[in-house]
Amino acid sequence: MNIILAVRKELHRLWLSHYFKTTPQGALKITRETDLGKLICSTVKYATLPVCAELDLGHNVTFRLPSVDSLKMAPNRHLFFDRETQLRLNDLIEVFFELDFDRFYLKGVKLGMLKKDVIESFIVSRKLSNLMGDNEMLKKRQFREELELFHQRVEQLRQKAYYRNDRIELDMKKNLLN
Repeated sequence: MNIILAVRKELHRLWLSHYFKTTPQGALKITRETDLGKLICSTVKYATLPVCAELDLGHNVTFRLPSVDSLKMAPNRHLFFDRETQLRLNDLIEVFFELDFDRFYLKGVKLGMLKKDVIESFIVSRKLSNLMGDNEMLKKRQFREELELFHQRVEQLRQKAYYRNDRIELDMKKNLLN
C-alpha cells in the first residue's frame, strides 16, 4: 500500500529518507515503531473512488504503509491525504526535524564539541548531502534560537530587578511611615 505526500522542503525530504528506510522502488517504508510513523498512519484517508487531493508544495514523497490493524480496510481502497492533512503533516515533519536537530546539537555541545563540528556531524549522520558545502542555514537557525533565548533571559532578569526594586522601595516607605 503506497500513498503520496507533497513535502514542502527538500531538507525535510532528505531527512525523511534518513528517518525511514527506502524500499528498492524508492518509497519510504513507514513503521509504527516511530512516533512520526504512527502519526502518518493515523492520518491516512481512503475512499472507494480515486481522489485527487495533491498539493503543489514541492516534490512528492511516496510512503509504503505497513500492514496493521488500523489500516486493515486500506488495501481495497484508494489511499490519500486531504489538503489540510498534507499541510499539517508538513508542519509536523518540520517539528520532528527541529526536535531531532536540537537534541543532536545539545548532545554535541554537552560533549564539548565545537558548534561547527556538531552541525557538520548532523549533516553527515542524517545524509543531508546537499547541505555539506552550505551548512550556513543550520548555523543561522541555531544562532537565531540562541539570540532569542538571550533576549528572554535579559527580560527575565529585568523583571526580577524591577520586582526587587519595588519590594525595597515599598519596604522603605513602610518603615518611614511607621
